[in-house]
Amino acid sequence: MSRILLILKEPFLDRIPSLKTLVWSFLNRNDHITLITSESKFFTLISFQHKNLRVIKVKQRSRKIEISTSIKLFISTFNYLLFNSVDYVIGGDALGNIIASRLCQTFKKKHIFFVLEYPQIPTSRHPHLSHVERAENKALCHADVIITHDKWHEAFLRQHFAIRANNVLHLPNASFTPEFKGESDFLQQSFHLQDTTIILHSGGFGIWFKCKELAECTRSWDDNVKLVFHLSHDLMGSPYFEEIYHNDYHGKILWSLKPVSTFELDKLVASASIGIALYSEQELGYRATYMGLAAGKIGNYLKCGVPVIATRLPSLTYLEEFECGILVDNEADISHAIQKIILDRETYSSNAYKCYSELWHPDRYIGKIYAAIK
Repeated sequence: MSRILLILKEPFLDRIPSLKTLVWSFLNRNDHITLITSESKFFTLISFQHKNLRVIKVKQRSRKIEISTSIKLFISTFNYLLFNSVDYVIGGDALGNIIASRLCQTFKKKHIFFVLEYPQIPTSRHPHLSHVERAENKALCHADVIITHDKWHEAFLRQHFAIRANNVLHLPNASFTPEFKGESDFLQQSFHLQDTTIILHSGGFGIWFKCKELAECTRSWDDNVKLVFHLSHDLMGSPYFEEIYHNDYHGKILWSLKPVSTFELDKLVASASIGIALYSEQELGYRATYMGLAAGKIGNYLKCGVPVIATRLPSLTYLEEFECGILVDNEADISHAIQKIILDRETYSSNAYKCYSELWHPDRYIGKIYAAIK
């Protein structure tokens, strides 16, 4: 039994499938995890409970004269390490890793750097790194173990950072629930739909995921094809969301605005005909180009046997190699891709399960992570 401390500044563990999978796996191996995080009304922190999990929350700053959330998190973590026995510390996001790195050096603990997103490097659009970005990159280079999503992420880290030789482990951004292979009519019941082809966009919503372009292209879709946007958190008040939400798409777009648990999400996803995942290279840069197995929505589609339509990116070609999806160069190609998949959906669905099993399934990776950390 190990005692693990997980530091996650932003309270959205429920939106990080791979980290949630890692936590769940350790808990079920009888390890004890304490999560130190912040508290926000906009996010559901976690949708499951476990006897081996303890959560400590600090209040997010709400006034200018108040101590910053980051400092509160640092103090809470320092006090915890001072008075509790901990075997190793996992940083779950940028600030979590910065705090973990500094305190692990002080308290002589092993630092596990969980790579939530690609670290920032200088680019033409982002020539100068902030203090936080520099601190995160320094923490990465000092980490005892690095957990990232796949070979594309590892290659990027090795190219741009002086990380240690053999301390990088892989874990695709897949949730801990098993493949969903049953029948589901979750969305059909929710929206009272019959004889409808449902195209699902689940999870992150924003300019980075080309949601506006996707919404606009629905105008040319057949009448029996509907797009469902399922949101993982409350976006009311966001100008980008509000513009799309209040626009008229002639009934082609349906909104699933209520967050669901991990287990309910599988039922929701499985009821879709096709899952869609678009990424803007213009907005995301290398984070889109080398998306790979970090695309949580793609992993969830595949786990539920749902074929995928995605942006044509070098790190997503496996979808066509497994013949479980179609890559598109622009949104105008989506309508044709839908028609092609629907004509042979059973084969695409079968291949989706195969792709998940051979490439995405966390059981192929968790054992190695556990052995390396122990």
